[in-house]
Amino acid sequence: MSYEVVEEHAIVIHGISTRASNAEPQKIGELWQRFHALGDAAAIPARIADDVYSVYCGYAGDYTAPYTVVLGCAVAPDAALPDGLHKIVIEPGRFTVCETEGLLPQGVFDAWARIWSTSLDRRYQADYDLYATDGKVTVHVGIN
Repeated sequence: MSYEVVEEHAIVIHGISTRASNAEPQKIGELWQRFHALGDAAAIPARIADDVYSVYCGYAGDYTAPYTVVLGCAVAPDAALPDGLHKIVIEPGRFTVCETEGLLPQGVFDAWARIWSTSLDRRYQADYDLYATDGKVTVHVGIN
């Protein structure tokens, strides 16, 4: 797997959330359906850009255990949290970043499958997929 290691700053995300696991991928699909029904990025009133983040956080263990998924957009650190939305702060630190290949969503699934097969020293604090408005999708995995 090809990736680069970068130092990233803190990112505050507002979005909708669900509890999921890799054994229940349909829950992530259902979250995306809810996000689309709400109007995608337009559902996040304080967003600073229309890029969409799918954040994996609140891990109950490693990647085989349940986790929380927050689907939303970056906001200013002091943005008021609207009712019905969840806030997550992606802490600054080192992240591996890899570009996805192929059609969505399979390209993202394949990237994560490659990540799970590596020996990366993961933090399991907050990892995310970044869906940029230019169509590029990258996977960001926090590492020690």
